[in-house]
Amino acid sequence: MVLTEATGVLLLLVGGYALARPMAIRNFPTAERWETDLEGARKEQRAFATLLAFGSILGGLVLIALGLLGLGP
Repeated sequence: MVLTEATGVLLLLVGGYALARPMAIRNFPTAERWETDLEGARKEQRAFATLLAFGSILGGLVLIALGLLGLGP
């Protein structure tokens, strides 16, 4: 159960980092997009980072709940 909860905490940390620093995680827009439309690429990067963050946080919460309920590996 501890491994499941630890993985959940790790996902929470990844999601928190992505929310706090959306421009520091993996680039989602292409290099060409960054060169031609800087503001649009920034908006796209922030949107994808937010989706990644909330997905990671949700997954982390689910894993923590499963670990606490004893349903994990």
